Amino acid sequence: MRLLFTTAAGILAAGSVHAASWTLASHADYAFLDENQTGLQMTQGIAWNAGANEWVTSWQFGLARFTEDWQFIEASGRFDPATGQIFSGIPAALADRGFDHIGDFEIRDGIVHVPLDSAEDHYRNGHVALFDAATLSYTDMLHEMMGDPTNRRDDVASWTAIDHETGLGYGKEWALGDTLNVYDVTDWSYLGTLQMDQELKRVQGAKVLDGMMYLSTDIDTKSVYSLDLANGHVEELFRLPVFEGDIRFETEGLALRELADGSLEMFVEMVIDPEAEDGPLDAYTRLYRYVLENDPAPVPVPATLPLVLSGLAAFGLIRRRRA
Repeated sequence: MRLLFTTAAGILAAGSVHAASWTLASHADYAFLDENQTGLQMTQGIAWNAGANEWVTSWQFGLARFTEDWQFIEASGRFDPATGQIFSGIPAALADRGFDHIGDFEIRDGIVHVPLDSAEDHYRNGHVALFDAATLSYTDMLHEMMGDPTNRRDDVASWTAIDHETGLGYGKEWALGDTLNVYDVTDWSYLGTLQMDQELKRVQGAKVLDGMMYLSTDIDTKSVYSLDLANGHVEELFRLPVFEGDIRFETEGLALRELADGSLEMFVEMVIDPEAEDGPLDAYTRLYRYVLENDPAPVPVPATLPLVLSGLAAFGLIRRRRA
């Protein structure tokens, strides 16, 4: 959750932009400061940990675990509303390096690939830290995540996305741009950029499934997009509801998983502050649940990193770092 929210007047229905589309199935609201500070724990990112049948979420200073039906298990950090003190779940070894902001993330083989940055330094210190998804403990593994040298150095690590089929990781600068940064997730070494056919900005989270990336944005329309990783085509899938009046609300991360019947399920986080003048402590997180019942056939994806890189290079989608 960034400190600056978007204020909007008027209301737009949550509608489909695309014909064979995602349907808004339900939503649930979680107060920031309930017994477990549930809503606060969901204000940055969200991912499904398939190996444990659990959800993992993040806020600016920590991670949390939830059961499949969203029952709280544990959290690595919390806020004391009586004193205003933050008990950070970011380990001292990382906090001492200035890291004070966790974004949306992905889980691979039981490891949470957490994007870290320094809010106090205007998001110029992008890294990825690895945490154990079962214990939320830091594994002492940290990698730089700065992307293309031409990226603006003011937020290139808002989120991480991983293609589990190819072993490629992705990120993007928060500013307007038409490329994705591509990484090797074994060490998050920078490989090049993937060209998109549309510029995107204020991307807050992303996930990859069957060769498609799904991205949540905090633009005025609160749009969720798909990106075909094979050809760079971007398409707007749907728009989250927009509230009327002096209400601050901000799109955050998203999670995606395939259900037993072959349909897809997507959760998208939105932080809502119903009384803008009072600040975010009276706010709550709304989880929107969308489903895609008639999932189109998966796009074939090469299974190995060398094949992917050779294919991207052949189509000019990867721009190599200059010597």
